[in-house]
Amino acid sequence: MIADFHAYEKALCLTGLAPLLDKHGFDPAGKSVLDVGCGYGGVLAGLKEKYALGRAMGIDLDAEMIRIGREKCGPGIALERRDFFGLPEDRFDLILLRDVLEHIVDAQGALRQAAMLLKPGGLIFASFAPFHSPFGGHQHNGSGFSAHLPWLQLLPEPWFRRALKLRGNSYKSRDGLTADMETVLRTRLTMRGFRAMVPAAGLRIDYLARYLSRPDYRIKFGLPAVGFPAIPILEEFFASGVEALLRGSEA
Repeated sequence: MIADFHAYEKALCLTGLAPLLDKHGFDPAGKSVLDVGCGYGGVLAGLKEKYALGRAMGIDLDAEMIRIGREKCGPGIALERRDFFGLPEDRFDLILLRDVLEHIVDAQGALRQAAMLLKPGGLIFASFAPFHSPFGGHQHNGSGFSAHLPWLQLLPEPWFRRALKLRGNSYKSRDGLTADMETVLRTRLTMRGFRAMVPAAGLRIDYLARYLSRPDYRIKFGLPAVGFPAIPILEEFFASGVEALLRGSEA
C-alpha cells in the first residue's frame, strides 16, 4: 500500500497527466486549474511545479484529505472541502475529473457542471475505471483475498458487500472507503454511458485512450502502461482504465 498519497498523486501528474497535456499542445502556464476530487492535492502541486499555474484550486468532500493536503501543498494552492455542484459560477482553463466520475451518482450532471465552468478554449481531463472492468468495483481498496478478485462487483450486490472486507488503509478510513464503494455501485459508469453523456453535456471528445494496464500501475506495481483497442463490449470488461480529453462542443 502506498504510504504517501500526496507524493503518489504528484508522480501521477508528472509522469502521466503533464506529458499528455504537452502532447496535445495544452500549456497550463499562467492558467486557472480546478481539480475535482483532488484528494491530497498532489496533482495540483505537480502542475504548479512544472507550469507555474496562475490559479490552482482543489475541492474534495473528505475533510481529512483536505487538511493534510493543505499542509503538504503549501501556499499558492487552494484546497477546499466543497461539493462540485455547489461551486459559484467561476471559470477555469483546465478542469480535472481524475478517477472521480464513477463516484458521482449524477455523472451526467457533473459533466454539465464542468462544461459550464470551462472557459472558452479550455480543456477537461477525465479518467475512470469502467464498472464492468476487472476492478471496477474498487475492491482493490479492500483487505484479504477478496480484494484481489477481478470482476467481484458483478456478483449480486448483497454478496459483493459481504465478500469485500473494508478496514481502512493509508489512503482513507473504513467509512471513506465504504462510501466510495457505495457511490461506485450506484453510479455504475460504463464506456457506453460516458460516450453518451459527453455530447449531452455540451462537450466533445478530443482524445480517448483505454488501458489493459492503467498508467498509474507503473507507479503502484512497476507495470508498463498497456493500451486496449476500441472493441465494443470487450473494452467494458477488459479496459482497467480510461483517459479522455474533452472540450466544449463549440471549440
